Amino acid sequence: MAAFNQNTIYQVSGFSNPCISGELVWNQATYWNLAFTNQAGGAVDLTGATINAQIIRREVSNLQDTRTGLSFNIADYTPTPTAITLNIVNLNASAGTFTLVIDDSTWSLVSTDPELEINAQNPVCFSGRIMVNFPAISGGNPADDAVIFLLFLVRSDGIVVV
Repeated sequence: MAAFNQNTIYQVSGFSNPCISGELVWNQATYWNLAFTNQAGGAVDLTGATINAQIIRREVSNLQDTRTGLSFNIADYTPTPTAITLNIVNLNASAGTFTLVIDDSTWSLVSTDPELEINAQNPVCFSGRIMVNFPAISGGNPADDAVIFLLFLVRSDGIVVV
């Protein structure tokens, strides 16, 4: 998996926010198993929490492979695309775990996309977030949101998309 330059991650998620980032091959299916834990390492109960994840197409420019990882600028894609909802499955609320599914068949990428060509300088990019909305607890904590930012570059597989 590609390493991203920390400054690139800061562009997407800020200085100290969690971020899942990766370089995917066109038409690749994958997933991430996630677990919410507290400072003591115990499970954060997700019962009553609402979890959703969305990504949106972005424009990448000035892509460089540096000694500290991939570095690039990220901007809005034109024309403005519609956000894509990602599936959250295998939720075990009491254990604080769930799976984020990456199913690129919902992303509307076609093999003729010029940013998927094998020699494309700047690949397809998606950014987004996983949002976990925790409800207020009566007599306890107010409502709280946990956000994990997402960043994916999608490249040609060199076989089907050349």
